[in-house]
Amino acid sequence: MSWLLQRVDDRLIHGQVVVAWSAHLHPERIWVVDERAAANAWERDLLASAAPEAEVRVVTIAAMAAAWQDEAQAPGGAFLLVRDLGAALALVDAGAAIERLNLGGLHYAPGKTKVNEYIYLDEADRARARALLARGVALEVHDVPGARAESLTTLDPASAPA
Repeated sequence: MSWLLQRVDDRLIHGQVVVAWSAHLHPERIWVVDERAAANAWERDLLASAAPEAEVRVVTIAAMAAAWQDEAQAPGGAFLLVRDLGAALALVDAGAAIERLNLGGLHYAPGKTKVNEYIYLDEADRARARALLARGVALEVHDVPGARAESLTTLDPASAPA
């Protein structure tokens, strides 16, 4: 069974993930792939406490790539969370066979333009999106289960490969 949701969200574990998606899909494990959080015991503990109904594993990109096949075949379901498109691209390039990414929250920062209420991108993000699409990864903008998923390239044609 394994991968139930593979999501890019700059907040990592938060209400939408724990309340909406977890209640809808019931993961046994949540993999948070984030270099900074993996290197900080306090952040690892904080993230683990945010999702008490699932086992939270906070790991580096290399560790997730190494564990990918085992998790893909593991019993029960799992979520994958990465902070940004750069981490998602690095994970795919490290060997993770991601077919579809849920874009759940890439929020405003200077230099980013609005795609919708919860997705803001700059040119580096768009280049990473194009690279992911070129590698066969579908990019779906979808904040909560009850909302309609939309293709990133429909909402933001500048993210589409040329």
